Amino acid sequence: MKPFLARLRRVLLLLPAGFEAGPRGLSLAAAVKLTGARSERELLDDVTAVGSLDIGPSMPEDFVVVSVEDGRVIVDAVSRFVAPPPLSLREGAALLAALRPLDGHAGAAVSSAVKRLRRAVPESLREEAERLARGTDFLVAPPGEWASALEEAIERRLEAEVEYRAENVGASARRRLEPRLLFPQDGHWYLAAWNVEKGEEHLYRLDRIVSVVLGTRTFAEHRGPDPARYRARHLYFQSGNEREVKVRFDGAAAPLARERWPEAEERPGGSVAVTTRVAPGNYLYGWVLGWGGQAEIEAPPEAREGLRERVEELAGLYRE
Repeated sequence: MKPFLARLRRVLLLLPAGFEAGPRGLSLAAAVKLTGARSERELLDDVTAVGSLDIGPSMPEDFVVVSVEDGRVIVDAVSRFVAPPPLSLREGAALLAALRPLDGHAGAAVSSAVKRLRRAVPESLREEAERLARGTDFLVAPPGEWASALEEAIERRLEAEVEYRAENVGASARRRLEPRLLFPQDGHWYLAAWNVEKGEEHLYRLDRIVSVVLGTRTFAEHRGPDPARYRARHLYFQSGNEREVKVRFDGAAAPLARERWPEAEERPGGSVAVTTRVAPGNYLYGWVLGWGGQAEIEAPPEAREGLRERVEELAGLYRE
C-alpha cells in the first residue's frame, strides 16, 4: 500500500477510537496495535501530520484536534463521528469522490465512513451526489503494485517489459515499452508509453497490467506526441474529421451536464444543450449512449443519423 494510503488508513482507525476513549485517551501501545503502525515513532508522525482538522465547510466552527499527552493519544472533537452533520449536494459528492479511490483498499473504516456519508446526504439528493462522485477525478497516487516500478522507469528513462491484458483479445502479451507518463482519466489510471516494436505511442490501463520488469537499457528523449493531449477532460484525440456537435441532456443528466459544462445552453423544462467539437463515429456514439438515454444528438443531421443506424445495428444483433 502507498505510504499516503497507509497513513490515511491508520488515521481513520485512530480518530474514532481515540474519541470513544474519552478525555483519558488511548495509550501509545494500544494505538500502535489498533492502527498497525510499525512503531510508536510512526504513530507520533501520524499525529503530527493530522494536528487539527476543520469539519466544515457547512459547520466551520467544528474541529478535531489530535495530540499526545503523557504517553496517551487524545482526540478532542465537537461533533461525533457516528453522526455526521447534514451535507449539501456539493459537500456529499466531493467527500464521496475523495473516498472513492480508497474504498475497498483501506479496510472497514473507510467502507463504514462511505456508508455514513451517503446517509448524511438528504435522500432526495443522494442519487445525484453519487453520480457527481463517480464523474469526478481526484488527483491521488497511481494505484496498483506496478505503479512504483513504472514511476522509477519514467524518472530514470529505463525500458520496461510489461505484460498487458488486452480486453479486445482476451489475453495478455509482453510489450517492450519506454514509459513516459502516468495520469488519471475518467476513473482509471493510464500509462502513456512508446511501444518499441510498433514504433508508436500507446495508452495502457494500469489495472490491466499483469507484470512489470525493469530493463537495463536507457533511452534519451521521450518519443511521442505532446503530452498536453492527455490533460483534456476526456481521452479524445483529433482525427481531422471533427465538427460542431450539439447534444441535449434531460432528466438526471441535465444537472450533471450543467455542472461539467458551465457554458451549457439552458432549455425550457430544465434540459441543457452542450456544443462540442468531435468526429461523428464510435467515440461520440458510445459517449452519448453511456448517458443511459438521457442524452440526444441534435445536430448535425449526419451525426444524428449515424447514431440511429448504430442503434438499429445493435438492436438487430441482440434480436438474433
